Amino acid sequence: MSLSRREFVAQGAALAVGAAVAPLARATAAAEPLPTRVLGRTGRTVSVIGFGMAPLGSDNTTPEAAAQIVSAALDLGVTYLDVAPVYGSDAQKHGNAESKLKQVLRHRRTEVFLVTKVNAQRPTRDGVLQQLEESLRRMGVDSVDAAHIHNLGDFDMEKVFTPEGALGGLLEARRRGLLRHIGTSGHMRPARFVRAIETGEIDLCMNALNFADRHTYDFEGLVLPAARKQNTGMVAMKVLGGALKWQYDGKTPATLAAYHERAMRYSLGLPGVACAVIGLASEAEVRKAVGVARAYRPLPDEERQALLEEGRKLAATRGEYFGPVTG
Repeated sequence: MSLSRREFVAQGAALAVGAAVAPLARATAAAEPLPTRVLGRTGRTVSVIGFGMAPLGSDNTTPEAAAQIVSAALDLGVTYLDVAPVYGSDAQKHGNAESKLKQVLRHRRTEVFLVTKVNAQRPTRDGVLQQLEESLRRMGVDSVDAAHIHNLGDFDMEKVFTPEGALGGLLEARRRGLLRHIGTSGHMRPARFVRAIETGEIDLCMNALNFADRHTYDFEGLVLPAARKQNTGMVAMKVLGGALKWQYDGKTPATLAAYHERAMRYSLGLPGVACAVIGLASEAEVRKAVGVARAYRPLPDEERQALLEEGRKLAATRGEYFGPVTG
């Protein structure tokens, strides 16, 4: 059978692509699987790194590009997705980070542990329910696996755990089947998280856990022991220190980016931590984080102590980077 020139060129291109992809596919298949851990009392097994969606929330990333990046992470074994309605804005041309997940979740919802958040701008029971319903509509899903009371340090602690407060709203949302687990998240005022965990209603907790800010906020010393008593699942965030000057635009590097591998290994080595959420802005960043997670080994004690000493010096320059320690 003879081929036209166009058919010949197309066939040759397809063979070339196949030849290029085949080694990559073999390498991926041969690579170490992404480790997993059980997320406390949720009983769910999740990847040891989670995809933090904040860097994809700005208009610098289109929904199509976001879908490609998130899909690449899922293909590599990431199963924990962390998002919030305040990662970007509905008013933006491309919407916020939640809406950018819709395309992926349409086909791959069952593959992920999906977490969103409710914020202090509408802290009442009804306000929290409205926020969660809006999030579900943006993402095109019927429910999430968990919702955090986002940045607990911003809430009125005399109201947040009452039937008419944020916790009351999340308990009602769970009764309605809109979520499965209730969490808290935040990077300041660590004592508040101990109080939250001790209510017995918190299934998972996400806090700033890195080698530098532990010297200022010490979520390790205060929150991790309380979480162990309640079997509350612990998730580390701000592992790389958060974006410089809080610019979550998909371009600005993390403040501790120079310590990437050691910072991840430090946070993953903390007792009780099931997952470390990393803000990821590109496929290259996904592959880099997955590579560290696949090769994870605890830091030797000498190296850990040296890193903590570096962190002590950094903490002195960072100060209360995330907000007040007490209050």
